[in-house]
Amino acid sequence: MRIRRHQTAIMIPGAILAGALGALVCVAQTSPAPNPAAKPSAQSATPPEAASPDKVVLKVGETKVTKADVDFLIGNLNPQVQQAVTTQGRKPVGDEYAMMVLLSQKAQDQHLDAAPDIQRKIAFQKLQILAQEEYQKIARAIQINPDEINTYYTAHKGDFPEEAEIHEFVVTKKPADAKPGDPGLSAEEAKTRLTEIQKAVEAGTNMEDIAKKYDVPNTVLVDPKPVTVRKGQMIPALDKAAFDLQPNQFSAPLETPRAMVMLQMLSRHQPDLKTVTPQIEDNLRQEKVRATMDDLKAKANIWMDPDYFKEAPPSSSTPEQPKAPPQP
Repeated sequence: MRIRRHQTAIMIPGAILAGALGALVCVAQTSPAPNPAAKPSAQSATPPEAASPDKVVLKVGETKVTKADVDFLIGNLNPQVQQAVTTQGRKPVGDEYAMMVLLSQKAQDQHLDAAPDIQRKIAFQKLQILAQEEYQKIARAIQINPDEINTYYTAHKGDFPEEAEIHEFVVTKKPADAKPGDPGLSAEEAKTRLTEIQKAVEAGTNMEDIAKKYDVPNTVLVDPKPVTVRKGQMIPALDKAAFDLQPNQFSAPLETPRAMVMLQMLSRHQPDLKTVTPQIEDNLRQEKVRATMDDLKAKANIWMDPDYFKEAPPSSSTPEQPKAPPQP
């Protein structure tokens, strides 16, 4: 089999794939073989997505891989790769999976799994997987009630970044090496266009009408609806410009590498309880998880060799001066 790693449409991250496959290879090798005596049923016409999870979809020698095995792998890939699999097909996944099983078989034939370092690596990976599963189980079991959320919000109201309602007007800049017909305007043309938009807004022109007049696909963006931004969310130059404004003020045109941007501040406020409830729940859950971890550690019989697990010596801002040699 030939792996076309630089020719396949989907480039699956090796670390993610290896991590997922490592847990699946053992399962694949023990998957039950299909019963050849079984009669075909109505399921034979079932599309792949609805087929039985136990259906064998890949074989490497005597090793059988089921639909459930591959579905589990795909389900644990990052969303971007999952989307690529959805749009471009599972064939690259099958190629990578088959090669992983093949290499695993070869390693076992050479008894690499008996090497002490490999055994430690396998044991450590098992330790990590089980620890992560238990950690997630603890986190899922934690309940956060509304009273806790209200109390936290009252005590930390000033800690949440301020929010603002803004209009954002964007003009794409034409690059220096642009070809005729490429979208964008020169920096001066962009400033002129933004000034025209500002005057139209200040004259009371309806935002929908302004968008119809000035919005040009891939060149000028005029969104008639305001957007809510949180302080610190945008790039520093835009963030500072937005939150330095007072309501209904416009910023000067701001130049970014690819565009010229103008902002209009509509209003600013501290986020309300409903907006920050998910963040508060996350903060409280993390606090409770840490408390649970501390409690588990306190109750466990943990010993560390003090000579081996030494703490780092305290750092000094002034390096110690070398002592002068004794005088004869």
